[in-house]
Amino acid sequence: MENRSYPSLQCLLAVLAVHRQRSFTRAAMELGLTQTAISHQIAQLERWLGCTLFLRGRAGVELTGEAMAMIPKLTEAVEGLLRVLDEARSAERGRKLRVSTTSEFATQWLQKRLPGFCSANPSIDVSVTIEYRRAQLDAENVGVAIWLMGAPPRDGAIQLTDDHELVVCSPSLLAKLPTTDAMLEAPLLRYEGARHTVLDWERWHGQLYGRTAGRGERSIGFDGGPCFPTFTDMIAACEASEGFALVRTSLVADRLAAGKLVQAFVETVRSDLQYYLVSTEAQRRRAEVVAFRAWLVQAMGFVE
Repeated sequence: MENRSYPSLQCLLAVLAVHRQRSFTRAAMELGLTQTAISHQIAQLERWLGCTLFLRGRAGVELTGEAMAMIPKLTEAVEGLLRVLDEARSAERGRKLRVSTTSEFATQWLQKRLPGFCSANPSIDVSVTIEYRRAQLDAENVGVAIWLMGAPPRDGAIQLTDDHELVVCSPSLLAKLPTTDAMLEAPLLRYEGARHTVLDWERWHGQLYGRTAGRGERSIGFDGGPCFPTFTDMIAACEASEGFALVRTSLVADRLAAGKLVQAFVETVRSDLQYYLVSTEAQRRRAEVVAFRAWLVQAMGFVE
């Protein structure tokens, strides 16, 4: 083979396109070439073979006996070669990683940091699926999942957070709060997906103070504040001094550090739920999953 010249792959693709389309014009359109280019490639292959492959007539293009004998084997060989090339390119340049997580974690933590991972790993194509349900990791080809739960569901899960639940507000609202009954001074903000993170005002208050509240505390409207479509909307309202927000520390750490939000009260409750990084044994053998897990653990900075 080293001492012999062969027709180009483009010639073979041209033959197969003419066979499929039964037209030089339509074959050219399929391959994004001109009709002249297709004709030259077919002629080049015919000269190399020493036979005619196609006959043009009023009814269109017809295959000769030589073409009919060659086409099936040629189709199989070219498709096999293209598969090998696609697999090689995919392995080196197009590793795909699907990440499943909740809306809160995706918008409040992952969104601003994921571009850094992608820049450092340009060969990994990352997609994020936002969902509260527990994805079937292997069946749905989910490389990693970031779930909020009370305990890891399987071996290999890594705890990412040590969250506490606390109340935050804007700095300007904090400056106006009285020393007593401060929680009565502004609405208690809520959002529609709070049940998924168990950020419930009445539960939080009950864990701190019990079910028997003082006279002023009984008048707190746990469900009377405005309810927003998303966690992001609620936080935006909180930053705009529209009320208090009950949050998990990992979801507002950036805003607290930037001074956009402040802790409204000293009371906090350690959450029964924490974020875990979950993946199956099969997924953990993939290079892209190994890279993402290492990056996420380091970025979260939590050591149990």
